[in-house]
Amino acid sequence: MSHTGFETAGGPDWRALFEGAPGLFLALTPNLHIVAVSQAYLDATMTRREAIVGRGIFDVFPDNPGDPGATGVANLRASLQRVLATRRADTMAVQKYDIPRPDGGGFEERYWSPVNSPVLDAAGEVVFLVHRVEDVTEFVKLRRLERDHDRRATELQSRAGQMEVEILRRSQELQAANAALRHLQEQLEDRVRARTVELERAHAALRQSETQLRQAQKLEAVGRLAGGVAHDFNNLLTVILGYGTMLRDQMPATDSARRDFDEVVLAAERASRLTGQLLAFSRQQVLEPRVLDLNAVLAELDGMLRRLIGEDIDLVTAATDGLWRVKADPGQLEQVVVNLAVNARDAMPTGGKLTLETANVTLDEHYAHAHAEVRPGEYVMFAVSDTGTGIPPELRSRLFEPFFTTKERGRGTGLGLSTIHGIVKQSEGHIEVYSELGRGTTFKVYLPRVRDSLDATPRQPPPDQEAVLRGSETILVVEDEDAIRRVVRKALEQRGYTVLEAADGAQGLNLLQQGATTLDLLIADVVMPHMGGAELVRHVERDRPDLPVLFVSGYTDRALVHQGWRRPGTAFLQKPFTLEALAGKVRQLLDAAPSRSRSAR
Repeated sequence: MSHTGFETAGGPDWRALFEGAPGLFLALTPNLHIVAVSQAYLDATMTRREAIVGRGIFDVFPDNPGDPGATGVANLRASLQRVLATRRADTMAVQKYDIPRPDGGGFEERYWSPVNSPVLDAAGEVVFLVHRVEDVTEFVKLRRLERDHDRRATELQSRAGQMEVEILRRSQELQAANAALRHLQEQLEDRVRARTVELERAHAALRQSETQLRQAQKLEAVGRLAGGVAHDFNNLLTVILGYGTMLRDQMPATDSARRDFDEVVLAAERASRLTGQLLAFSRQQVLEPRVLDLNAVLAELDGMLRRLIGEDIDLVTAATDGLWRVKADPGQLEQVVVNLAVNARDAMPTGGKLTLETANVTLDEHYAHAHAEVRPGEYVMFAVSDTGTGIPPELRSRLFEPFFTTKERGRGTGLGLSTIHGIVKQSEGHIEVYSELGRGTTFKVYLPRVRDSLDATPRQPPPDQEAVLRGSETILVVEDEDAIRRVVRKALEQRGYTVLEAADGAQGLNLLQQGATTLDLLIADVVMPHMGGAELVRHVERDRPDLPVLFVSGYTDRALVHQGWRRPGTAFLQKPFTLEALAGKVRQLLDAAPSRSRSAR
């Protein structure tokens, strides 16, 4: 092929050098036909040399017909014409120029940074054009993700500002209402001053109930705010954890940048624990309650608690025989005990005594009247008592507020007791604190008695071997957050699954109704515009009652917690989640599904 000008008799093999060059190069004739191409260019464009050499460049790489706004061909043609006219190199801006897939499956989105240069003969005429490009697709997509992240952060800041204004307005209204109430109370006290001691006691009890009610309302309002903020942050953290993990795992173990990504993932996991505490306080976390013997729970924790509090604190357990059963999430209940034990340890810096006590109690109408949120009935009580410094009376009413702490700066987040309060309330329980300065503090937790049999089902740990987290089934991902949907799809496809996606429940239902009958698993966000995850599942159940479903959300409503995802074949995954946790839940649901709806692994 000496007519191409790439060979010289007795000289270097210029064609071999050109084809083996590490960059992405095309050699074109002045009439824009391809005469040579580097192997790197073939690899990047998924083409073969014998399929493109001798053809016009725009015959090989036309515009994407599915993109009505495509300008790749027009821009490249204009640049090549400038080179022919000026006989000088032309550097183009980054171009969106999609390339056809070799299997005929449409076009793949790509971005390029091209430079077009002339090759002149001795007379100064253009004999060849060298088209050199750099594939900058990943860089453009990362910049797009960064801009999307910045936009969401700005929106979140704006929402936070609006919430602060609303809280301030409501606080002012509450202050005005309290002032009016105090004025009426003073008039009433003038009229009833001469009444009996019994009426005075009743009036004092009423004031106490009002204070408790206002405190409960304030905690409820702050809880709703905390839950909303935690939901938005959980969406962002899911994306950060997903891409951070994937990028880290693609790097060699010896690469110093891998350690940097380790720090990113660790920071995101620490942030997820904080948002988890906010959800616990706001009572928007998902519980998995079981019928438990509280004495058995405390016995299992004994060894860990002794290591936790240290040798200078004496741990004593006073367990009541014949203790009634309760229904609670065992993991959350253990967190309550551990948090209370840690607080007690910190209140006894020079040592002391920590007592854990259980008892069967009945809370009567009189107790319920004095504690507005308590219903009369039978309860199991467990108490955690210390001989520490005690809590000043003026601080006790604020103990369960989020971010309030009596510890010195840097020793706590202020979420420990608020988390306990949320867990207890979500378990339909009640918590009380008794304290005397210099003598110690007792926290009493009351959980409703249940008469069901003990649930002996052990908690199964998630699978931890990569081999069992792969599969070849077909999964539909329904998620309104684009970034989360992309990272979930990418993670599952890397593990061998075929993934379909929809931006909300209505799109997902439409996709199923159009013939996606080979679907093996549905992954659905709980809260989405147009149609949420629970409503989507109700529609799907008519034709596929056995379809496994995995709900995901930054928080969830109580209707879903108590009803929607309790049917067989469903599970819930709290955002933010790691990709390993996602893969484990997916594999667990697929393995438990009826064999007729599953593909071979």
